[in-house]
Formats: sequence, structure tokens, C-alpha cells
Amino acid sequence: MSDTDPRQPSDRAPAEPEGGDAACWLDRVCAACGAIQDTVPFDRCQRCGADAEDH
Repeated sequence: MSDTDPRQPSDRAPAEPEGGDAACWLDRVCAACGAIQDTVPFDRCQRCGADAEDH
């Protein structure tokens, strides 16, 4: 008889994938037009040209 029971979880959990989206993208959103920016911090919106300081 084997020491391992297939009905019991194994000691090793499957590897979790790394990466993914950030939990909050608020620092990437232009307050003037709602566009998501490619870089953080941003000085000017890539879509409408609004200053990041104007938010």
C-alpha cells in the first residue's frame, strides 16, 4: 500500500503565474479625458495634452 492518498492534497502546490495587471491603474488615468497613460508618472496626457498637475 502507498503512503500517499490521492484524495489528499499534495505537499507541493502548483506554481502560480507571475505578473499580471497592477491592482490599481488610477495613477495612469488622465483626469481630463480618462485616457490610460503608458508611463507613470506622466507630465502630459498623450491623448489630450492636459498637464498631470491639472488633476
